[in-house]
Amino acid sequence: MGSQNKPSLTDINERAEPESADLLQIDERRASVRRPTFKAAEILASDGKSFSCVVRNISESGCLMKLDNADLLPDLIEIRIDLDKPARAAEVVWRSATLAGAMFVRKPS
Repeated sequence: MGSQNKPSLTDINERAEPESADLLQIDERRASVRRPTFKAAEILASDGKSFSCVVRNISESGCLMKLDNADLLPDLIEIRIDLDKPARAAEVVWRSATLAGAMFVRKPS
């Protein structure tokens, strides 16, 4: 068996999820600066499902969430970051297997 079928370390590293400092470098197209954080949160979907996650960074306009199966999140969610505060409506604008970026939105009146 040759080494042709084995992925190289470069291939493996290119597929790895971003961690720690890399999370701060994710495509900065947002209007406000996000602050690093590490808060447990709850994601609520409109179908009644809920997901536990860790918020890795946050700003006035959105947040980065780390969770298993982030790629299965619906486009529109509510996220409760502080248990003593109401959940905030958000739109998931990108997702990978374990990370999702969301932009906070106002609920229609």
